[in-house]
Amino acid sequence: MTHDQSDMRSFLADADKAGVALHINKPVDVATEVAALCSETFRPTIFHNLKGFEGFRLVDGLTRTRETQALALGLDCPPNQVIPSYAARLAEGPGSVVQVNTSPAQEVVWENDDIKLSRLPIPVESEGMDLPHLGIEKADFRTPCISGGIVITKHPETGEQNTFFTMAQVVSDNRIHFFMLPGHTQENVEAWAARDERCPMAIVIGCHPAYEFGAAYTGPHDGFSELHIASRLLGAPVPLVKGKTVDLDLPANSEIIIEGFIDPDRQPYLHVSSHTDTHAPIFSREPFLDVTAITMRKDPIYRQIQPTRFTEHHSLAEFIGAPMVFMHLKSMGLEVHDVAMPLHGGGNLLVIQMTARAKAEVHAVLEAITSMTMAPRMTVIVDDDIDIYSAEDLLYAMAIRGDGSNALVTYTDDGRSYPEPLTALVNGPSGRFTPLPNNRWGMDATKPALDEPERRLEFSRLQARSEATVKLADFMD
Repeated sequence: MTHDQSDMRSFLADADKAGVALHINKPVDVATEVAALCSETFRPTIFHNLKGFEGFRLVDGLTRTRETQALALGLDCPPNQVIPSYAARLAEGPGSVVQVNTSPAQEVVWENDDIKLSRLPIPVESEGMDLPHLGIEKADFRTPCISGGIVITKHPETGEQNTFFTMAQVVSDNRIHFFMLPGHTQENVEAWAARDERCPMAIVIGCHPAYEFGAAYTGPHDGFSELHIASRLLGAPVPLVKGKTVDLDLPANSEIIIEGFIDPDRQPYLHVSSHTDTHAPIFSREPFLDVTAITMRKDPIYRQIQPTRFTEHHSLAEFIGAPMVFMHLKSMGLEVHDVAMPLHGGGNLLVIQMTARAKAEVHAVLEAITSMTMAPRMTVIVDDDIDIYSAEDLLYAMAIRGDGSNALVTYTDDGRSYPEPLTALVNGPSGRFTPLPNNRWGMDATKPALDEPERRLEFSRLQARSEATVKLADFMD
C-alpha cells in the first residue's frame, strides 16, 4: 500500500469489498443514540445521516474482531495468527515517515472565532447514574467526549513525538479536559513546563486503523515514534504535515485534527467511562487543552471509539499488552501459540495458549506474566486444543483442567501490583495513579505436560463418532 492510500477511507473501501461494512442511512442523534448503536455493532459501521451535522459522517467498530483486525493489518491469516503476525511485524523495527507540504486534513481550517468544538459530531458516551455520596448526578456524565482520537505531543529538547489514546471531554467551544496516564506524554509536559512554556498537542481523529494499532504500541521507542510503527504495519512511509498552529508533525491523511497547547493545571475530572465496565474510578485530576485550531477535510468522517461495554475500546487496548506478552514468552524459548485479551474480560483477562514440555514451564509463564507492567489482573493458561476465543472452551478448561490445590498463583502487593482503576487512588494531590494493595493472579488450566504423555492422553477431549465428517446441515431440508 502506498502512502497516498493509507487513510481511513481506503480501509472502509476494503471493508466494503470484504462485505463486512455496515452503512446506516437513517437519521441518528449524536447526543442520544450514537453511543448505544456503536456499543452494539461488531462491524465497521458508517453513519451517513447525523442530525444537525450536515456534511459529516461518523464511524465506529472498525477493528472489534480478529477478522477486521486482520483486514486492517493486511493479513491473510486465521484469527489465532493475528497477534503472532502483528508481533512479527513489530520485531522488524520501525518504518519511516515522509514530510509533505499539503494535507487533505487541512482543507478546512477553523481558527480564532471560528473554533467551535460544538460544530463537531462528538457523542455523549455513557448514561451515568446518581451517586449521592459523591454529590454526583446522572446528568453530570452527559458531556460530549472525544474517544477516538490519537494524541500527539513532543519533547522540547529531543524533538521526539509520542502518541497515546485519551478520553477528552468538551468543556467549551475551545477548551478540552483530557485524561492523561503517566508516561512519555507526562514527561513531555514537564519538560515544556521547565522552560515556562506550554506543551503543544494535537488530537488526530480518523486515520487508517494501522495508525491506531501503532499508537497502542508500548515497547521501547528511543529515536522514533509510534507513527513509525504505523509505517511498519502499513508497509509504506507515513506522510506527515506541519500543524497550522503547533510545531508538530501530524498524519497528513487523517480526517480531523484539533491543535492546541496543554494547560498543566490539573483539576478534578469526572470519568464517564472505564475499561472495567464500572463507575470506578470516579475522579482524577487531569490537565486541559486550549484549542488554537481545528482542521479537517471538506467532507470529514468523525472517528468514534465507543468506550463502554466490551467494545473496540477493549479490542484496541488488547494490542497494548498481548503482543508484548507473546514476544516476551517466545524469547524465553516457550512454545506459545497465541495470546488474547477477550473483550468480556474488561481489559483484565489474559489468555495464553501454549504447549508445555513440563509443568515447570507453565509456572514460569505465570511468574513472568505477573511481573510485567502491562499484564492484567487475571491470567489463564490453556492448551492448543482450547479455543481461546470461546468463552465455553475457557470455562471448560478452568473447570476440568484447573487443579485448585496448585493451579492458582496469587501475587499481592509485592511490587507487582497492577495500578488499574479498580484498585488505585486517582484523586491524590499529584493527580497521578497511586497503586493501592492489589492482587494479580494466574491459573494453570492446561493438561498434563508433554513429559507425562500417558496422563496427557487421558485428558484428550471426547469426540462424537464421525464428528469431523457428519454435519447436521447436510441432513436439513
